[in-house]
Amino acid sequence: MSFKVVVTEVTIYNRSQRCVAGFDLERAVMIRPEPKAGAFWEAKFCGANTTFHPGHLLEFDGVRPETKLPHNTEDIVVRGKVRELSKLEGEAFRQVLRRAEALSPEKVFGKDLKFDGGKAYVPPGAHCGSLSGLSIDAARIRLVDQIYKEDHKLRAELALDGHRLNLSVGAKDFRQAFDKQGLAGASALLPKRGLAHVRLGLARAWDVTPDRCYLQVNGIYALQ
Repeated sequence: MSFKVVVTEVTIYNRSQRCVAGFDLERAVMIRPEPKAGAFWEAKFCGANTTFHPGHLLEFDGVRPETKLPHNTEDIVVRGKVRELSKLEGEAFRQVLRRAEALSPEKVFGKDLKFDGGKAYVPPGAHCGSLSGLSIDAARIRLVDQIYKEDHKLRAELALDGHRLNLSVGAKDFRQAFDKQGLAGASALLPKRGLAHVRLGLARAWDVTPDRCYLQVNGIYALQ
């Protein structure tokens, strides 16, 4: 299959690996391009002057791997070369984000999304998607510096379906600003006013929490 995808989010998995996702312009669905099934891209391929960066319109061939749900809904293993067609900025990129609004948490996760205090998760194997978007007033998004086992973690506080959530932030730009300049640096990237689009994604279940794919923030963009 051939895909034309606008990158909407790049998240940090660890120091050297990144996860990428984007909006399929022809199918109007989210796609997670991968180098191998369930694998991540090297950091050197992710940045404004490289292949994967928010706003980059890419074309590639790919196949759906045999990964587990809910991530299999969007997983696509790239076959061959990824071709950059253009770089969308400003209103052109915002138009793509507005199209992605249709893939709301309610539509993508449905009743499979569970709430536990300030966290939200989907059980592994659930027949739903793993990538969605939420457009809300920018003033309702707050970043916090949370201490966990003596490490500083960037979290985002926002409301979803009547629940006040405290979510991990995986978005590459926010995480890098936080690492370099702390909470002030990350908060400076937040939209100042108007409508903001929050990209939401599910982390894959891992050894510590094998029964939960936790919701995290993959990106935050101004829509106005």
